[in-house]
Amino acid sequence: MIKKLILSLALAFGLSAYAQQGTASPYSFYNGGDLHFKGTHDVKAMGSLAVFQDSIHSNLLNPASLAQLQGANLSLGLSTSMTQFASADNTVNVNRTTFDYLSLAFPAGKFGFSLGVMPRSFVGYDILNETQENEFTVRKNYLGEGGINRAFVGIAYKITDRLNIGIETQYNFGQSENSVTKFIMDDGHGLSLDRGTRELVNNRYSGLSFNTGINYVHPLKDKVQLNVGVTYSPEMKIDNEQDITLSTIELGDDLSFREVDVFEQPTRNNDFLLPAKYSVGAGIGDPNKWFAGVEYTGTQSSKLNEYNIYSNASYNDGYKVALGGFYTADHRSLTSYMKRITYRFGARYENTGFVLNQQEIKDYSVSAGIGLPIGETRQGISISNLNIGLEYGQRGTSSHGLIKENYFNVSIGLSFNDFSWFVKRKFN
Repeated sequence: MIKKLILSLALAFGLSAYAQQGTASPYSFYNGGDLHFKGTHDVKAMGSLAVFQDSIHSNLLNPASLAQLQGANLSLGLSTSMTQFASADNTVNVNRTTFDYLSLAFPAGKFGFSLGVMPRSFVGYDILNETQENEFTVRKNYLGEGGINRAFVGIAYKITDRLNIGIETQYNFGQSENSVTKFIMDDGHGLSLDRGTRELVNNRYSGLSFNTGINYVHPLKDKVQLNVGVTYSPEMKIDNEQDITLSTIELGDDLSFREVDVFEQPTRNNDFLLPAKYSVGAGIGDPNKWFAGVEYTGTQSSKLNEYNIYSNASYNDGYKVALGGFYTADHRSLTSYMKRITYRFGARYENTGFVLNQQEIKDYSVSAGIGLPIGETRQGISISNLNIGLEYGQRGTSSHGLIKENYFNVSIGLSFNDFSWFVKRKFN
């Protein structure tokens, strides 16, 4: 069954990855857009904690965990986000649905392999702003859409029964369009002008990045074990080809406009920086019953100041603290389905490192979820799961001319396992 799903799901994701607009946040105006969470939905429900090693789930945050897989795993996920954008004097509600990830992972002896595709970032904003420039009242409309995707290939190696290492290679690709349309609404004498200017910037991104990881498990007592995970992604620069078009536009009676004079500038070849990132986490628990852990993630986002062109924006090094875990009453229960459900919980606090209007943009959330066993069992254990997660959080502030985002996310992910790939069939 898994073999039949792979091609159709890959095609579905490939089409939707270019078509979807995964954000409406004005913060996506900066630095290539809003970063998309890289992990699976079972991890997201635990506050984005990625320390636990699992033999039937793919861990897309730490490639070393691939060595723990016992069979082929197909993971895919989608989510719906309901966000309220609030300024000092106005609120707007926006809903978005996104396809989040598609991955295939499988073991081979002491090795584990993975490949897949997912969004890296989304650009999606529509900002209307009126300012006073000398005696003129000027209206500016900022529009942006697109984003960056990434295809990845990972490999892990089991050094010992307790220690794994892994590396993931990512190819980043995509494009975004950003435009600024400017009109004079009042020339100081109560008259508006029917002509304005428009700048359209088309960005095309391409280039490699890497993520490395280590997992270590140390047994304690009574089936309880200590899990330690470390990841590191080095700083990388990818290509950013930029086409800029300047035009004079004519405003129609229905507020539509058409381009009158168009000037296309030569293509610019720029670097787009992916800052270095690392994480260190630890947790304890009985892997078949309960787990609790904490993880710290740091991002050297201050390096982005070298590429920043906006006077009201700057970058500090960012960090994130995640707490989370899970509980399963009895994963082998034959009489109670409820006992085989996994309950997940988590919390996250993040200082993004982005500073706008001298205000640090912070993001924090609480999350919960369940893992529903589905399909066939192996040695009394369900090997596939439907993972449902809920997350409520806030980002930014409504003071200092900024936007506060209150969001509620509903995510659905499938972790489907097939052990028949590694069973030799006999024919008479």
